[in-house]
Amino acid sequence: MTRSLRLRLTLAVVIVLAAVLATFAVVVHLVLEQALVRQLDVRLAGDAAAVAGMAEDDPAGPEFEYESLPQFERQVRPSYFEAWLDGTRVFARSPTLGAHDLPTLGARPGAPAFADVTLPDGRPGRAIALRQPLRIEDGPPGAGPSTRLVTVVVAEGTEEVRETLATMVRWLWALALGAFAAAAAAAYLIVARGLGPVRAVAAQIERLDADELDRPLPTASLPEEIEPVVRKLNELLARLAASFARERRFTADVSHELRTPLAALRTTLEVAAAQDRPAAAYRAAIRDATALATQTQALVANLLMLARLDARQVEVETREVGLRALVDDCWRPFEGEAAARRLRFANEIAADTTVATDPDKLRIVIANLLSNAAAYTAADGSIAARDGDGRTLLEIVDSGPRIPDELLPRLFDRFSRGDAARSGGVHCGIGLALVRGVCAILGLEAAAENAADGSVCFRITGAVRGRARPSPAMSRAS
Repeated sequence: MTRSLRLRLTLAVVIVLAAVLATFAVVVHLVLEQALVRQLDVRLAGDAAAVAGMAEDDPAGPEFEYESLPQFERQVRPSYFEAWLDGTRVFARSPTLGAHDLPTLGARPGAPAFADVTLPDGRPGRAIALRQPLRIEDGPPGAGPSTRLVTVVVAEGTEEVRETLATMVRWLWALALGAFAAAAAAAYLIVARGLGPVRAVAAQIERLDADELDRPLPTASLPEEIEPVVRKLNELLARLAASFARERRFTADVSHELRTPLAALRTTLEVAAAQDRPAAAYRAAIRDATALATQTQALVANLLMLARLDARQVEVETREVGLRALVDDCWRPFEGEAAARRLRFANEIAADTTVATDPDKLRIVIANLLSNAAAYTAADGSIAARDGDGRTLLEIVDSGPRIPDELLPRLFDRFSRGDAARSGGVHCGIGLALVRGVCAILGLEAAAENAADGSVCFRITGAVRGRARPSPAMSRAS
């Protein structure tokens, strides 16, 4: 099948049009044929009544007074009649019939019968059989009808009907074909014109390049069937443009993140190697270098985990794990940073709360949420880890500052950064994206919201098997 939408639509319209015109032509043909046959039957009935009226019942005996009728005497395409008295004895014949006989057609009194027949000269024809009482000539007043019956059969050729019908059919089909050709051409032009907006949009899309993704396609004066497609395409292009912008920003951020610790590591090693130093100085330099290498390793590990999540190469191993102990373990790397900024941390999770999940993957989620809180919570603030209720597994709540409302819907998007609203930190925008990706493979959901008191709550929800119900004292008030 052709790949052209215009040709497909035109072909569909042409097929429907051809079917409609063919049906119309057939119906008109049948109606015309029936009308012409009815006219012929009316003429035959009149001729049969005239012939039957020539038969009289006289006291001296029945007689047939033939009056000259031209259709029964002409030599070219003549008509025929034959009359029987009481249905048995031939009473009269037309001059054109000669020694031939016509069929009686089984006529009954008061019920004329019509049939297609072959005339004595071999032509196709149509006949009527009429049976009625003889006409009484000069009968006494009040006398009843004659008891004797005459059966009259009149036959006439159907050449004129067929020729008239053939002429009308030729004109009908000629007009139908002309109308079909004109309508098909009009359909092609109309479909082509109707698809003009589609071709215009396709041409605009074809001219797009990576530098023009933020330029929306015009939706003014578009048909209502195409406008939703173009609107969704504009949304997709906007998301692509935003994604490319985030990716470029991410590349710059990651380059900065990697360059900064690597430069510091190189400087530390070069200074340590520049001259002989005491053993304590070398140990301090090694500690600094180890911290820088650890920072770089964590960044690379996060990037690798994101790549594995994209490739669905992460396996989940489920087992029971104590939630409070896991949170304490995840917080330890950030204690020094929190103490330097005078941040208070409270683990309010019940000691007996356990969950059935992959502890290594859940550790990534909790560690990144705590890292985000430790990096962005204002100095002298507080951070708390709490049990949730219902489907809520865990909440990490910090004292703020608030996240701008316009950033909340895309806070967990990859390469998205919230440091413009929550000052401080050197995160390159993959921590929360990693949280959402890992939650997805664990069957959990991550969300963030601003509380009325200015605090920020990161919530992990989902059905986790094996969770112990926390005590009411440890539940967070709604």
